[in-house]
Amino acid sequence: MIELIFMLIVVGILAAIAVSKLTATRDDAKLSADVSNMSICIRSVAAHYTATGIMDINIASCNKVNCYTVDINGSIMQVDINISAADYCDDIENVGGHLIHNYQFAGQSIER
Repeated sequence: MIELIFMLIVVGILAAIAVSKLTATRDDAKLSADVSNMSICIRSVAAHYTATGIMDINIASCNKVNCYTVDINGSIMQVDINISAADYCDDIENVGGHLIHNYQFAGQSIER
């Protein structure tokens, strides 16, 4: 009986560790997806601007972004951090900080 109780305690400890690791992995995956969507959004806006001459952020990949804010100001696309959007966005500056810029689309090139 004592062995059974001991085994239940060990399994409980292992389950607690596994759940915390699973939560961290899930948050990392969401953060990675958000950075990827922002990268696709920037490229899609640039391609749309090159094709039509119109700045438009109403693109599917831009609508899926949570950890960034995107604003259009004339021909400039401003990308900033939105940490308050979700709990997993806390580390966005370290993971996807390279995307935070003002992008000016001119013809087929992107100037930073």
